[in-house]
Order: sequence, then structure tokens, then C-alpha cells
Amino acid sequence: MAKTLNNVKTKFMALTLTAALALTLIPAGTDSAYASSAASLSAPTGIQTAARDDDELTLKWNAVEGAQGYEIYRYSTVYDKWIEVERTNNTFDEIEDLLSASIYSFKIRAFAQNASGQYVYSDFSDIFKTVTSPKDVNNLGVSSKTNNSITLKWSPVKRADKYQVYKYDKTSGIWKRLITTSRTSYTVTGLSSGTSYRFKVRPYREALGYKYYGDFEDISVKTASNSSSSSSSGYIGEARAKQIALNKAGVSASNAEFTKVKLDYDDGIRVYDVKFYAGDFEYEIEINARTGVVYDYDKDFRWDD
Repeated sequence: MAKTLNNVKTKFMALTLTAALALTLIPAGTDSAYASSAASLSAPTGIQTAARDDDELTLKWNAVEGAQGYEIYRYSTVYDKWIEVERTNNTFDEIEDLLSASIYSFKIRAFAQNASGQYVYSDFSDIFKTVTSPKDVNNLGVSSKTNNSITLKWSPVKRADKYQVYKYDKTSGIWKRLITTSRTSYTVTGLSSGTSYRFKVRPYREALGYKYYGDFEDISVKTASNSSSSSSSGYIGEARAKQIALNKAGVSASNAEFTKVKLDYDDGIRVYDVKFYAGDFEYEIEINARTGVVYDYDKDFRWDD
């Protein structure tokens, strides 16, 4: 009987040891669902920019089989590390609170939850770089205009590289680009007197081999009229300059033959250079373009060699 009991004890201990060994070989909480998910989750692919603005980006990517959600990480140049910015069940997401006209790096990984409530993750995707749009042009306006030209100006846009200026062609109904410039002003010439024109300006940032544009800002402007006595620029105008010159010379308009009325500079001051003939004399008069004060007056015999 004692021998029989010893055999039973020996078999029981062997079974207990086998069970204990089995438990040490299987991690706690491991089940078939966990093993299946861990083996099947692939790293996300096909990341691209679905939409962009000056302060946000919408990313999208291909679905990962077996994934229940995704984590999006952005590289922080401030902290020099990857930071989780979004967690979503969709294959797209909007990243907000970004700087305009700036380059950003992202990476994404998929995750799934097993029956025990544990999360398993895929490897991270390849790093994806993209760029936010520049902000729009602000304070688009006119710094000066004449009867045949308009000078546009605008405020600089942060991190924008250049600006494109367009003019609307009424005949064709098409916007035509006039210039691409790094300056924040541009003078459009060859225009008609007293005529309305439409212009628009947009900034862009060049990065990662592409141009990223801000939205257009547009403006309607009318050139000065030849017959007007003043202009919105504050100048007295050509007609007023002619009359001042005639008054200075003591000549009536019916007796004068004008050969020159030009807006010019003299020592950094805007002046009208006026030249005309009357009888046997030639008159040259320089007039302050804003105040009408005569700066220079010259009268010569017109037939002198």
C-alpha cells in the first residue's frame, strides 16, 4: 500500500511540474487574439496631404488590416523629439495649431486591442514631410498712381519666399500674371487714363521641391484722369501744373503750345517739369507736385541755337 501511495505522489508531482513549466512559457495575458493581432498589423503606408491651410494639415493614409486605430506623431524641433498629436479610428485626421509656411514631419502607427484589453502596435510608417500654406497677403493697397500707372503695395507675409501679381484682362476674361517678385510692391505701367483695373496678389513658399501658395487678395483701382486737377496720391495733377506754369509766365492757354508735362524727381522731391512755347519764347518751369510752389522758372528766346 505504501508503494502504491508513493507512485501516486510521484505522478501528481510530475503533472504539477509540467503545468508549472507550461505557465512559465506562456506570458501572462497571452491568447490567440493577441498573437494574431501582433502578427498581422503592418505599418501604415500611402500617407499624403488631403488638405492644407496656413495653420492646419489634413493627412490621410491606407487602412491597415486588423487595425482598430492609429496614432499620429509629429517631430518637434523645439523639444527635439517625436510627440503624439492625434489618436483616431479613421484613416484620416486634421492636425491643428501649426505655423504657416512651415515644414512638418509626421509618422503613424496602427494599433489593436485584444480580448484581454491589451494594445498591440505596428511599426511606425516611413517619415512623411509636408508644408502648411502661407498666410494671405494683408493690406493690399495703392501707394501712388498716375494717369497711366498704378503702384501696388502690401505687407510682408511671414516665411513667404515670393509673391505673384496678376491683372484681370477684361477682353479675354482671364487673369494674367504680371510678375513674380520678392518685393512687397510693384508698379504696373502702360495703363489708360481714368480707367478701372483689377489686380490680385498671392504669396508662396518654396519647399520640398514644390511651391505652396496662399490665397489671392484682390483690389480694384482706377488710374488718375488727365483732366483731373488732383489725384488720390496727393499730387496737384497735370492740369493744375499747366495752369500754374501759365500764370507764372503770364501766358494765356490759347497762346501756349505744351511740349512737356512730366512727373519727376528733384533732390528726392516730386515735381512737375513743364515746358511750352508761346510766341517767340520757350518756357521751362519746375513745380512742386504736392504744393504747387514754383521751384524753377526759365524763359528763353525759342529761336536761339
